[in-house]
Amino acid sequence: MSASPALPNPPGTSPIRRHRPIALLIVAALLPLVLLSAALGIVSLRHQQHAIEREALGHVERISILLERELRAQIELVRALAQSTLLDMPINEAAFAELARRVRRDQPAWTAIVLSDRDGNRLLDVPEPVAGSPGGKVVDQVSHARAVQTGQAVIGPVLRGPRNRPAFAIRMPATRGGAVNHVVSAVVEPTAMHDVLFSGALPEAWMGGVIDSEGRVVARRMGPLSSVGELASASTREARVRSPSGIYEGSGPEGQPILTAYRVLPDSNWSVHIAIPRDLYLAPVQQSLWLMAGAAALTLMLVSAFLWLLGREIRLDRREKAAVADAQHLEALGRMTGGVAHDFNNLLMIMQGSAEALKRRRGDADSTARLTDAILSAAERGKAITRQLLAFARRGTHEPVSFDLGSRMADLVTLLKGSARGDIHIGVLVPEDTWPVHADPNALEVALINLAVNARDAMPAGGKLTVTARNVTLQRGRDEGTGLVGDYVAITVRDTGIGIPDEHLGRLFEPFFTTKATGKGTGLGLSQVYGFVRQSGGAVTVASTLGQGSTFTVFLPRGVHIQAQAPADETPDEKDEGGRVLLVEDNREVAQITEGMLRAAGYAVMWVKGPAAALDLVAGGEAFDIVLSDIVMEGGLSGLDLADRLHQRRPDLPILLMTGYSEALATGSSRGLRVLSKPFREAELVAALRGVRRVAGQAPPSNVIRLGR
Repeated sequence: MSASPALPNPPGTSPIRRHRPIALLIVAALLPLVLLSAALGIVSLRHQQHAIEREALGHVERISILLERELRAQIELVRALAQSTLLDMPINEAAFAELARRVRRDQPAWTAIVLSDRDGNRLLDVPEPVAGSPGGKVVDQVSHARAVQTGQAVIGPVLRGPRNRPAFAIRMPATRGGAVNHVVSAVVEPTAMHDVLFSGALPEAWMGGVIDSEGRVVARRMGPLSSVGELASASTREARVRSPSGIYEGSGPEGQPILTAYRVLPDSNWSVHIAIPRDLYLAPVQQSLWLMAGAAALTLMLVSAFLWLLGREIRLDRREKAAVADAQHLEALGRMTGGVAHDFNNLLMIMQGSAEALKRRRGDADSTARLTDAILSAAERGKAITRQLLAFARRGTHEPVSFDLGSRMADLVTLLKGSARGDIHIGVLVPEDTWPVHADPNALEVALINLAVNARDAMPAGGKLTVTARNVTLQRGRDEGTGLVGDYVAITVRDTGIGIPDEHLGRLFEPFFTTKATGKGTGLGLSQVYGFVRQSGGAVTVASTLGQGSTFTVFLPRGVHIQAQAPADETPDEKDEGGRVLLVEDNREVAQITEGMLRAAGYAVMWVKGPAAALDLVAGGEAFDIVLSDIVMEGGLSGLDLADRLHQRRPDLPILLMTGYSEALATGSSRGLRVLSKPFREAELVAALRGVRRVAGQAPPSNVIRLGR
């Protein structure tokens, strides 16, 4: 077999086509840089935001320490009062009142010091009793009871007392002999803590606040003082419940969005909150945002350009591959035309001559039988050639199946002879013990025809073409150069031609590579062979010696065992169940032939020319055992439409379709219908009818009944 130098530029190649990869490369190189710039901008933005958040948390931590220190100092001062010997029994109220006055003068934030008994009754008020206190009870009974119960210091919530002034109480039980006799309370004005907590340190426009254990405002840096003692916002209270510290979003006193850092004090359950207006939080990163916006726009432009170029490249690549496939089919079909036309003319001659002889010898039984057999044999050969041509012209992906190679190779001899010349002897040898192969049988036929055509061109003075098959078990390290491991069937195509130079062996399977003269070949045949075997999970090898010929070996995976089938030309069973058949066929001659087959097999037949008439008969109550319908008919409705409508009306009625079109055959198969391929013999028709009736009422498998190859 011959192969040859690559063409300078494959068909359809242009400078623009060659420069497309360069444009894609440039865009692909710029895109990561732009994305990296955008990523760095995002990182810078987050870094600046984290810096602001860390600063806010730092202020929260500092103020929390000051607040804890201040509360602890005041608790210790109240504790000193509660431990005073003046409260030993019997207590010296006058002396204790004087001590309380001196302490209060040193603590301007304390508005009062109250001495009460266990039940919360006021015994002593410094500087003076609060007028209007009902029943002489302390204002906050809850915190007072908790101090008596726990025996520990308790800080009460911020409340508004009888004078509508906000205050909170620091309560310390006075314990003597292990029992709480009295409670000393310091009533503290919360606004007095403002200077201690928020003096300086915080940036301008930042807000701050202190919230007590019940979620009430103790002090705040901004906002109306009237809010002291009121409940804080819902977002503030929810944040305190979720976590003891962190950052949350909310709204400021005037409804502006803020970002707030906070911390809850573990001892008092008070919390410190530092809020940053969101505008200030985002202000330092405006430049980064503009940079990111520019980078995003540029990235979008580059991505769009890249996707457009990539999509264009894919479309052009698909178009070029389709053109290559079309050229390959056209070249191969062109090579086959002469041989196929010769074979068809011979078949037509046999059928035409036999038919005329039958007309002349109507009374000669022996001649009639002999001529009839000749016509049937010619029809079978024509059927085989037609099937091969339809398979050869088929488009689409490979559909691998397990099949017996011997039966296919026998049918292929005719096409191989048509692809070669009369001065080339063709030999085919497939041993009976050859394993089944798993591949697309039609694609295999195309590949072998391509190899045969290459062999023909390599033997201009005639020669010998041999196709053989053998079983091989490939092992690692001993795989005949295929890289395969396992069971395979090796199909060898050997010629006695001029051979292939060593420098060309490595490029044989490249598309468009050819050593033939211009117009003598496209270099696509061997690339089809290579693509077919790779899709099938196999491999192809080549060996050649100049002047002695070439050997191509195709390795295909071993298939599953194929069960033997009954011969297609067997005589119909005399005891067939028969029945009434509704025949739907728009070709009168085909209908007459089919009706004759059915009646000979024992069926009663009613023939109609189209689906509409068939539907009317079924709707009118006519009883049929099975419907036999062509697929492609005139009148609008097809056999597929008829099957759909009959299935809706009579789901129990078996339906067998028939067609001579490969497209209709594939469509019917994909929809799960039984389809019989024309032409068919009586035995094939009867077998198909039996098969359909046997599975009536069950979900039909999505297979095609193709009988009598």
